[in-house]
Amino acid sequence: MGNKTVAVYGSLRKGLGNHGILQDSELIGTGKVSGYGMYSLGGFPALTSVGAKTDVVVEVYSVDENTMLRLDRLEGYPHFYNRSQVAILLDEGEGGVDTYASAWMYHIDDTFEDKNFVASGDWVKYYGGER
Repeated sequence: MGNKTVAVYGSLRKGLGNHGILQDSELIGTGKVSGYGMYSLGGFPALTSVGAKTDVVVEVYSVDENTMLRLDRLEGYPHFYNRSQVAILLDEGEGGVDTYASAWMYHIDDTFEDKNFVASGDWVKYYGGER
């Protein structure tokens, strides 16, 4: 079926607990996604299109079908998280030109408590103590 492109923003990012699932996948790049707000659910975040929004820092990977199935299981798709294709503004556009990628991203379109909003949109910084 070919590889799929997926954007990750929480525990699947480099250096965090679930990144091992992506260890054999190709990192396409890092970037940002707009139109979502990041909220802490404790040890992991959720993105929602409801309420406050910020640019969210993501890592973009090319994954095989088996890895995509493992990600779906981890994220509880489609019963806990949903997933949609989103536009990612990639970092380091050549010559100052914006470069976009389309990737699958997991989200929960629900309302969360404002006190759990991650204003920086960067889970690695937030989880590492920059609250």
